[in-house]
Amino acid sequence: MATIRKLPNGKFRADIRKNYTFIQAKTFLSHKEAEQWASETDSKIDQILAMPQSVISNLTPEQVEAFGGRELFSKLGVQIDFLTFHELAEEYIAKWNKKDVNQIPRSAYWQDVFGRIPIQAITTTDIRKALDQYANGKVLKGHGVGQSREIDKSRSSNTVLRQKAVLSSIFKYAVKRGYLKENPVDGVCIEATANEIERFLDDKERDKLLAACKKSTWKSLYLLVIMAITTGMRKSEIINLRWSDIDFEKGLAKLATTKNGSRRINPIPVLALDELKRSRIPGNDLIFAGTYDIGKPFNFRVQWNKALKRAGITNFRFHDLRHTAASYLVMNGASLHETAEILGHKSTQTTKRYAHLSTDHKSALAQRVMDKVFNGS
Repeated sequence: MATIRKLPNGKFRADIRKNYTFIQAKTFLSHKEAEQWASETDSKIDQILAMPQSVISNLTPEQVEAFGGRELFSKLGVQIDFLTFHELAEEYIAKWNKKDVNQIPRSAYWQDVFGRIPIQAITTTDIRKALDQYANGKVLKGHGVGQSREIDKSRSSNTVLRQKAVLSSIFKYAVKRGYLKENPVDGVCIEATANEIERFLDDKERDKLLAACKKSTWKSLYLLVIMAITTGMRKSEIINLRWSDIDFEKGLAKLATTKNGSRRINPIPVLALDELKRSRIPGNDLIFAGTYDIGKPFNFRVQWNKALKRAGITNFRFHDLRHTAASYLVMNGASLHETAEILGHKSTQTTKRYAHLSTDHKSALAQRVMDKVFNGS
């Protein structure tokens, strides 16, 4: 119920009470304005009190503000205890263990999609539609610092799966914290495309690339590439290595941060170990530290692309150095199980893509031997 009274300064004050409890007050220049505001506020209060809890739980922050804000709901004894997706994602990233740097932009993408929507209001259908829309978009490619451009290439199902995985992780966190009972992403199914990428360097390409790396303006590029080829470590694993992680006596690297989230000991062949010794700096600093911020890895994208161009190598990514390491291992007698252990695969299922290299190599070896035995060639 509202009461309107004239103040000594000539203005009009509207007071709103409900069940003899003060709710809100506001001052206006005219009686008509005060009366209109009081009427509208009374109407909103009646609507709020008539709402079932299921409707209240699904109100967005904007809708709550339109009804008068959280404070009004609180004074009416109506609890608004929603958590928006934006708030959830921010909390998740704050507690994130920094294993995969791509988590941040992917999380930011989902914040743009679901933003201020309460997490309880986000359904499996909403997520499926959002993923379908993402799948139909074009691939974004880096285009200068902090910028990207769209290229004429559709997103693969594996790219969509990675985007989905980050969203699922955010909602898993919500379930773990007790904000939700179930993960709405669980009901969304996306078929993965078999990853058959097997691009690796042949001997000539490898020699050309290493020669180009030695001429790079960044003196550590050669060491970085040698380590990637000889150890099979992932890019994120290598660039986050510190000098204190290297056991020079045993030729081992202690990987505290891996894609699979588990610690791993990775062997370092003599070729890479000798290069490390030549660059060795005592202490706990990053081996591949940035120029202006030694606490962060150096961004070598420009130098890497120039080296590829100088070597005349096309259709090749830095990650393909890992494929190169795996291919060399398999073609020179390492079993799939041994290769999986060195690469840090949780199972040999991922390593099976290299199985045919082992077969092809053995066939070629058998052919050479038998030609020599029977034909003397």
